[in-house]
Amino acid sequence: MYFSKKVKALAGLLCLVCSLQAQPSLENAQLKTLKGKLVSFNSETQKDSLVLVCFWASWSEASIQELNAINANYQRWKTIASFKLMAICIDEGKSANKIRPLVNMNGWLFDVYSDFNGDLRKELSSNNLPQALIMKRDRVLYQQSGFESGTENYLLQKILSISRGGH
Repeated sequence: MYFSKKVKALAGLLCLVCSLQAQPSLENAQLKTLKGKLVSFNSETQKDSLVLVCFWASWSEASIQELNAINANYQRWKTIASFKLMAICIDEGKSANKIRPLVNMNGWLFDVYSDFNGDLRKELSSNNLPQALIMKRDRVLYQQSGFESGTENYLLQKILSISRGGH
């Protein structure tokens, strides 16, 4: 019986250690602004209680459609909900040169960053594009992948629900 308690305690400790290691370490995730300045994800999100992170790529038509749909509503959204929007491009190498021209061509009004090393994408296990995450204090509260016309409105509803204390 004493041996059984030790095994259970050890198994519990092992589960705790594994769950702690599985938590994303967002402190080290570095992003690049459109002007080429390096910033940490944490420094960009510290003062904002609710953050909408949209992972996208220049080669993903669905990503561009999602960001254009959000951009069309962004000014109105900001008047009814308190949140920060971070559009984070995952392009690497030569395709990263397309980011700024694409942003300018589409007239996006929100902050756009490059996850040039893929650090943030790895930490948040973002695998499908486009992918939107609603976060609060380094915790993912909601996520959705893919885009169909109208899903941007569902994102706003989730933002409003979370900001009012719901999920």
